[in-house]
Amino acid sequence: MLAKHDLLHVVRLGAVLAVVLPALVGQVATAGETAENAVHETTDRALTLWYTQPASAWTEALPIGNGRLGAMVFGSVERERLQLNEDTLWSGGPHCYDNPDAYRHLAEVREAVEQGKFVAAEATAQEMLGRPKYQHAYLPLGDLFLDFPKSEKPSEYRRELNMRGAVAQVTYRIGDARFTRKVFASRPDEAIVMRLECDKPGRITFDLSMKSPHPSKSQAIANDTLSMAGHVEPREESRLIAPWPREGLGFEARVRIAAEGGKVAARGDKISVNGADAATLFYVAATSYVNCRDVVGDPAVKLAKCVVGIKRKSFEQLYTNHLDDHAELFGRVSIELGGKGAATMPTDERLKRAARGTADPLLAEQLFQYGRYLMIAGSRPGTQPLNLQGIWNDQIRPPWGSKYTININIQMNYWVAEVCNLSECHEPLLRMIGELQRPGASTAKVHYKAGGWVAHHNTDLWRGTAPVDGAQWGMWQTGGAWLCQHLWEHYLYSGDTEHLKQSYPILKGAAQFFLDFLVENKHGHLITSPSLSPEHSHGGGLSAGRAGPTICSGPTIDMQILRDLFGNCIEASKILDIDEEFRARLTRTRARLAPMKIGRHGQLQEWQEDWDNPEDKHGHVSHLYGLYPSCQINRRDTPKLFAAARTSLMHRGPHGGWPGAWSMSLWARLGEGDRAHDILVNHVMPILNENLFNSRQVYQIDANFGATAGIAEMLLQSHGGEIHLLPALPKSWATGSVTGLRARGGFEIDMVWKDGQLTQSTIRSHLGRSCRIRTHSPVRVVSGGKDITSSGPEPSVVEFETRRGESYRLLPGVALRR
Repeated sequence: MLAKHDLLHVVRLGAVLAVVLPALVGQVATAGETAENAVHETTDRALTLWYTQPASAWTEALPIGNGRLGAMVFGSVERERLQLNEDTLWSGGPHCYDNPDAYRHLAEVREAVEQGKFVAAEATAQEMLGRPKYQHAYLPLGDLFLDFPKSEKPSEYRRELNMRGAVAQVTYRIGDARFTRKVFASRPDEAIVMRLECDKPGRITFDLSMKSPHPSKSQAIANDTLSMAGHVEPREESRLIAPWPREGLGFEARVRIAAEGGKVAARGDKISVNGADAATLFYVAATSYVNCRDVVGDPAVKLAKCVVGIKRKSFEQLYTNHLDDHAELFGRVSIELGGKGAATMPTDERLKRAARGTADPLLAEQLFQYGRYLMIAGSRPGTQPLNLQGIWNDQIRPPWGSKYTININIQMNYWVAEVCNLSECHEPLLRMIGELQRPGASTAKVHYKAGGWVAHHNTDLWRGTAPVDGAQWGMWQTGGAWLCQHLWEHYLYSGDTEHLKQSYPILKGAAQFFLDFLVENKHGHLITSPSLSPEHSHGGGLSAGRAGPTICSGPTIDMQILRDLFGNCIEASKILDIDEEFRARLTRTRARLAPMKIGRHGQLQEWQEDWDNPEDKHGHVSHLYGLYPSCQINRRDTPKLFAAARTSLMHRGPHGGWPGAWSMSLWARLGEGDRAHDILVNHVMPILNENLFNSRQVYQIDANFGATAGIAEMLLQSHGGEIHLLPALPKSWATGSVTGLRARGGFEIDMVWKDGQLTQSTIRSHLGRSCRIRTHSPVRVVSGGKDITSSGPEPSVVEFETRRGESYRLLPGVALRR
């Protein structure tokens, strides 16, 4: 692959020859264009998923999205199907889930826990669940169909998703004609656009229709425009916090057809195109959702604004707008791990080969970039956050309601946002955290008579914060506190003090709840009670990991999350120079939190009691939060806990799906890249669907994002006040490169390595802060042609001051240390 600097040499050479040898200008220009085209072609192949047959199932279809609108493209020759989503189409409506009877059971549950009567405690805790005890679900909007005339069997069929351009494309031949369909979801123009072309005139003929699983009516509202309007089925009566119609959210979708040649005719609930040279479809959709307390918006009014804007633009303008918008985000990061030759084989065949043990480093590259692609497609400023299925769901009753599960899953979705240079895409989650304050304050007061705000293990579009589902899952008060870590991480990466000012009241409110909720145990430490280690039974020490109670007090993850929450709040108050008295109180309380413990098997205890079972292979490793995503446990500051965390991870064994994705980052934090790589290729990749969606038991998108984050963590870490380059590089990736990864402190990193050793790195400073770099072998720092290496505490550590906007090169070797 031609590197950026090599291409720059080609361009410079062309400029010189144009002056010295005018006769060769044309030839040089052609050579330069050829080289550039070769680079683009190679890059496109490496960033393209492709297949030689249409999708026969939803998990084979290809996802596109603009953050709000999502579609799955099937690519059938005779009947194209786009399965459609809009990110605010959920069941239910504005609702308060709080249970006014919950608080009167709190003391009884706490007493039963203290006495070791966990079954009784869990039974009583069922009375503390929200009303109703189940939250609402994310729903499909419907389907768009294009029915084509029956024809002879097609040849040269190819279906693909180009991640570099965010375009799904289908091409095939029928007889002497070549047909092409391009589909993309435009963020700038808030539409899904489909272009149909043929290299023979007059061959584009099809019928357009739409269907929805909800009560709806599809009809032509103009000769070239089809509308589908409806509403979600009525929901059960429940306490409302706003006036609200009995039926669910309203929605409308419209498709306009612009045909070139041929005829367009409306026929009831269809629009037909006959004999066109080409046709472009413009799809828009909206719901009546305004915010979590207001659902009386008019979808038709919203759509009218989109349609007016689209009508003024040609397909070429819409396409260019889309490509430019996507490239600005996607193009920030590149990765090269080898194996580009595999791009000549269809993706589904490569997945089968990889499952049989065939090495395919390109598949790791593509999975990494696929996570970034899905983040861009599913999460943009102003949209809803990515849920359990991102923004793609075809089921009325999706697994776990396709909600926001905040005891690991939604957090994992956003682990990629900062390190993978997509900070803007973090905004929907950060905004949602702020939106949880109001309902969370009500839940804190009603359920616990506490101040501040709280959120348990799930939330939905209506921002429910009460415990739900069942006490064995729902009685966990630390979901909101974990989310607050994302507010802090965004500040660490961006240095945005305005963001910190806006976030501080949210952090403080979350901390305030626990100041009121914590209780003292028999050792004088402060713990949560009642609580649980997410979704994991301790069995009272008899059968950890099997059926049994989960309710307990002071699980390790709670103490770790609160240590982070209180510490972040303390540090934020110092930076902002506010709240000295509250800071002092938090400091005293933080010092009294129950410490992490090492158990009889040498493991990090998951609970206050030594209940861990080495034979327990449960997927949740909640007590390892302190290792990753937190950095409380690390090799240098807590070596004994570091070793204990490793023992716990060994006990749990390998997993696929999201547990495997989490363990990739955990092994990377332990510095064991080969183990992280083994989890990736032997456990995560083998159960991917044909379209690379995760399929551990059912489709759930968190593993895609978790795998991307895990690969990034293998290549770059930036906690503990230093940036570690190639901290967990596996032997299988001995030679490679990556550009554009972000590090805490406002740095952007490029790296090239060969035979397992760093050969060069570029550090770009966005904030002008001090930089401390750790590598596996000594390096020197060069800026402006001068060696500026400063002495570090170890030979493999260098420290240097930076200026905002300047770049610094790291090269192998030892310079004179000052």
